[in-house]
Amino acid sequence: MIKKYILFTLISLTFISCQKKEPKIESKIDELEFIYLNSLRIPYNEVKINISRMPNNDSALVFIKSRPANNDPQWSYSKIENFTTIDLKTFKKLADAAISLDKIDIDKAYLDGNDGSTWEIQFGSKGKNKNYRFWAPNSNTQQRGLSEFVNLCEQIVEVSKLKKEEILKD
Repeated sequence: MIKKYILFTLISLTFISCQKKEPKIESKIDELEFIYLNSLRIPYNEVKINISRMPNNDSALVFIKSRPANNDPQWSYSKIENFTTIDLKTFKKLADAAISLDKIDIDKAYLDGNDGSTWEIQFGSKGKNKNYRFWAPNSNTQQRGLSEFVNLCEQIVEVSKLKKEEILKD
């Protein structure tokens, strides 16, 4: 009986060790997008910055789109449609920062309001995206645990070559 038990255990262990293990799938990010909306401002009322890894994997395309709340000519300077490129190292740095947003305590970070700004970051690959959207994240940033979120938003604006002082102010 003991011999059968030992034999069964050895066969089971051999079978288990021969099984093909699933490779660990890395969280891959091919695209980052930052969206800024402000209900109280006319210039830079809506700003979208989309950063996409290029297919050849050597750089990323940064598409910048901004629009004022109305079409009055005095705000035309904030109507922007432009693009630029960044190196892959910069893109990876932003992607790594985006992954760290998973640590945000949503209940602690949540704040609701009507007037003011809403900041949003969306990232992922092939339709598998994560989205973080907060109202007035620059209000009580430390207490709400949004320092990394605000920092990433600022980095994305800087990469776009827009002035964060003009864009992110309330």
